[in-house]
Amino acid sequence: MLFVLLQVVDHMRTVVNVVAIAVVVLVVGLMLLRWVLLKLSPFSGLSYQIRQLTDPIIWPVAQNLPLPNSMSVAPLFVVLATLLGAFFIKWLTGDVLQAVEGILRALIDGMFLQILGWLFYGAISVFLVFLIARIILSWMPFLRDGRLMGMLFSLTEPVMAPFRQLIPPLGMFDLSPILLIFLLNFAQGAILSIFGLRMY
Repeated sequence: MLFVLLQVVDHMRTVVNVVAIAVVVLVVGLMLLRWVLLKLSPFSGLSYQIRQLTDPIIWPVAQNLPLPNSMSVAPLFVVLATLLGAFFIKWLTGDVLQAVEGILRALIDGMFLQILGWLFYGAISVFLVFLIARIILSWMPFLRDGRLMGMLFSLTEPVMAPFRQLIPPLGMFDLSPILLIFLLNFAQGAILSIFGLRMY
């Protein structure tokens, strides 16, 4: 049974990688196609269809950019956000799946101290997922006041509040999550070393 679960974890890792790459390729391809069509034939039927497809992604970004030509710059921000999002999703899901795989392998080998280590590592990984999701959603005004953001806020704020007192926000920029992410990554490395865990 545990070996089957290991295979499931491996398949999940593959699915996450494929989906992340597919989303990046799709978004970058659509933005490039939009740019080319608007330059070559802005009033063609295909150009209209591509605008209909991409405007719901671009408009929210353009409305929040303090630039006079925000509609022409917004696709670049969409591409950058997609790349960053794919990177963080692969990193964080990779960490969570690594912890699950570590727990399963430790159960197979009967290494109960390593199970505890992987549980600590996995708990930090899950918290990092919540923290990064909160940061990303806070950049999107149309999602900022939703139920998901409220849940993420209640889960992460008890840990973030002390760091915000150490590093107060600089204008509209809150740098405390950067320190927290750095310390959590350091804690994960310490857990790997103390419990003698190895990455698979």
